[in-house]
Amino acid sequence: MRQLATTAAGIAAAVLLSGCGTGETDAAPAPAPTAKNEASATPAPESAFEVEAALKNADPARYSAEIRTETYTGSILGVVMSGRMNFNGPAPTGRITLETSDSVPENQAFSTETILLEDATYTRTLDDGAAGEWQRMGRDSSAAGLADYGAYAQLLLDLGPEVRKGTEKVGGAPAYRLSGNVTQDQLRTVDRRLYDRMRATGTEDFACDVWVNESGRVVRFEQVLEMAGKSARNVVTFQNFGAPVPVSAPE
Repeated sequence: MRQLATTAAGIAAAVLLSGCGTGETDAAPAPAPTAKNEASATPAPESAFEVEAALKNADPARYSAEIRTETYTGSILGVVMSGRMNFNGPAPTGRITLETSDSVPENQAFSTETILLEDATYTRTLDDGAAGEWQRMGRDSSAAGLADYGAYAQLLLDLGPEVRKGTEKVGGAPAYRLSGNVTQDQLRTVDRRLYDRMRATGTEDFACDVWVNESGRVVRFEQVLEMAGKSARNVVTFQNFGAPVPVSAPE
């Protein structure tokens, strides 16, 4: 049980802080969502709003948002993470659940709850509604700031005009889509942890799509990598933005 909780906490950290998880589970194939499923496939005129200005003028104050991450290996949905997180602080904090999809074999399935503080994470297993004991893990200070999806958006903008795909509807509201390939070297100052993983696996680049709303917030993020001969894909969505939520260690 302790090993499972520790492993789950590691997966949560990888998804949240590196922007990528591999979903290494065996499961029956399930259709992976595409941009057309969640966002309008017909871009609006580019003049709908200026994405550079939106990112530049985004409120720097701390805020919270509901986050959902679906992690795939190829077309197989392996892990779903959901919860509410605080952003724009020294490190993302919040409370999330992490569970395998229905397509994962029963002997590999798990469900956990994790509390992320700035200096530690607390994880417990949720087995048929019965909660296990909390397990504490220290949180590497180098992880601070890695979940900066706005930095990913700016990185794509810096690649040139070809990444600009215009505005689309995401969750019923306009969002500007940026789409391009990010190289290992370009990622060095944006996401050091993923940069190190790419170096270790010889991954040269990956496809990345970011949708930015009129307030300069990233509302959707997609990422596809080929690592060690496997395709890993993350789909991250943000909604219901609001004031920061209190987060504390379990009693």
